[in-house]
Amino acid sequence: MLTLDYEKPVSLATPFGTRNACVEQTDWDDSRDEAMALSELENRVREGLRADEFHLVFQGVYRAASGALTRLEAQVRWTHPDYGLLLPGIFMMPLEHPQVAWEMALFVIESVCRELRDCLASKMALLPVAITVPAQVAVLESFAGDLARIARSFGVPANLLEIEVPDSADAVRLLSLRTLTAGLRSAGAGISLGKWGNGASSLALLGALDVDTVTIAPELMAVVPRDPRACVVVSALLDMLQALDVQVVVSGVETTAQLQWLSAWPEALAQGFLFSRPKAGLANVLALGREP
Repeated sequence: MLTLDYEKPVSLATPFGTRNACVEQTDWDDSRDEAMALSELENRVREGLRADEFHLVFQGVYRAASGALTRLEAQVRWTHPDYGLLLPGIFMMPLEHPQVAWEMALFVIESVCRELRDCLASKMALLPVAITVPAQVAVLESFAGDLARIARSFGVPANLLEIEVPDSADAVRLLSLRTLTAGLRSAGAGISLGKWGNGASSLALLGALDVDTVTIAPELMAVVPRDPRACVVVSALLDMLQALDVQVVVSGVETTAQLQWLSAWPEALAQGFLFSRPKAGLANVLALGREP
């Protein structure tokens, strides 16, 4: 029997013969769907989705000043029959085919809504859940329609879902066009930019982004507070984002010293192993968040 150890996932150098994970993203073009050949990994991911090999875990996001649980992030895990427990860094980044990325996103949304429905039935107080979706999928009107339909089918308010787009040059360009984010806004979902600040996107477009939340990349906190220059950089980013009236999530908070330093920004949110590791069961994470 396979034991799921979320702290020690399998480290696997893609054995599937995948495409280069660093290929630059391109605009979505429906006419290319059938013409684009699926990689071996993409075919295997689709098979895994149909075979119920994927499941979700949830990691809390907390208010830095008080430690109160304020939101959650849904993360995908793959229990591969040959390689064991795989983290999304192994199988998500190489998914270039838009249809596969779409199917994965809908799987996550449906899984999150199912758990939210069960929590609602138990009369638990709910919090927003962030779901990572590639930019080219997130801005599709058809995707927004599917999100609204799924949430409705489970009786879940769409405002409990926040679509988090990973930072990239394309993501920032697309999220700065409000005509492209209108579908998600109409559906009632929140929008966030994830892993921002590691140099993938242009700072010039930050003020134009139609987002509610920005999650700062964990690399930026790696040497805070012991490195004064790193502290200056992160301080400037926090001040700037708060001046833009954007909710800030600081990921990679691993030590008490980091948390104490971050508490100078009372409205900032923090995520990292200092608070919690990803856990299966949304109800379990919500219940732990209520404990004193």
